[in-house]
Amino acid sequence: MLATRKILACSLTALIVLGTPVTAQEENEGRRLAQMAFASLDRADRGFIDQGEFSNFGSDVFVSMDSDQDNRLSLGEFLSWDYGMEPLAREAGREDAYETALRVVFAFWDRDGDGAISPREHRLSLGADFQRADADNDAVLTEDEFTSGFSVMVALRAAINPAPVE
Repeated sequence: MLATRKILACSLTALIVLGTPVTAQEENEGRRLAQMAFASLDRADRGFIDQGEFSNFGSDVFVSMDSDQDNRLSLGEFLSWDYGMEPLAREAGREDAYETALRVVFAFWDRDGDGAISPREHRLSLGADFQRADADNDAVLTEDEFTSGFSVMVALRAAINPAPVE
């Protein structure tokens, strides 16, 4: 079961990353990668994902992130997992901002501040992020809600392509 989850999560990541050539010149590449992540979650092709799908995917991702299999995510494991947007950050010269965004998400998800994310912290954080992204409170995320409201997608895209200062 553990090996199956790791293979599934790695396969989904490969679909997200390898399914599209990554070039920083494309204005909406980060959004497009987020849309591809949404599509990998919406396996039934319904145009939305429910909290169960989101939660199951999150569990699979946790297992794939936990490289030392100690049932905790260290900052190093969190930073080294491939979200699919690192090449964009590198091409845009925004690697430091990208890493900072990941560190901020990690700090929020490490609810007890012990330097690691437990499965419970991960599950609670994903649940809170799901609710925050669910703009119309209908218990499902549309593609737009996911791409514009899920904290990891928003943080990484903002790090790569920050809004201009007015």
